[in-house]
Amino acid sequence: MSIPMVGNRRGLAIAGTLAGVALIGEFVFFGLSGFPGSGFNDPAVALPYLEKGGALLRVAVLFGASGVGLWTVFAIGLAARLQQRTPGRALASLYLTLLGNAGDGLVALTFFVGSTIFSQLASADPAAAVSAWPAFAAVTAGFQVFGNFFLGLSLLAAGSAMWSSKALSRALGALGIVTGIVTLTGVLAVATAYLVAILLAVVFRLWAGVALLRSEVPQEASVQR
Repeated sequence: MSIPMVGNRRGLAIAGTLAGVALIGEFVFFGLSGFPGSGFNDPAVALPYLEKGGALLRVAVLFGASGVGLWTVFAIGLAARLQQRTPGRALASLYLTLLGNAGDGLVALTFFVGSTIFSQLASADPAAAVSAWPAFAAVTAGFQVFGNFFLGLSLLAAGSAMWSSKALSRALGALGIVTGIVTLTGVLAVATAYLVAILLAVVFRLWAGVALLRSEVPQEASVQR
């Protein structure tokens, strides 16, 4: 099975860079909201946090959801570029990205909807909010682990394809491999690895978008001639 060639591949390349910008926005607004990290699992910490930082949390979630959509679009263009020399890994990177983004999309959905519901419930019935919070936090964490696991695998597939085929850049491929490994390490709940994975993912998305865009310009010029 091959990946259909798409017309506006420059637009797909730009989507990669915008996905990196969206990830920066998500990270910044999570920080501004005062996100409590591991304390998010504790209703005594999380519910007061939602009351104070819920609005900024929802802004961060909107950036995250935008990044999910943009990275999905970019993954199509990247896979189409990689399939010329490594069709198997190109297809694997695309499908794994779709799975990973499905998990991240569910995280965004549960955060956005859940933060509003629990803020209202905490005001109306604090005991019920405290009782229901651990289940909500567990489901959200499960979606996040699912998403990060498959996104880590997709980065490994794409990075190894770039490295072995020298498509786009071997250095970019090496970064993809490292980012994939660190992302998978973060799945093991290693806090430091999770933060490093976010920073590496930002760099990879920005670089990959620019690299794919540059690779498309000469091809478009040759077609016009």
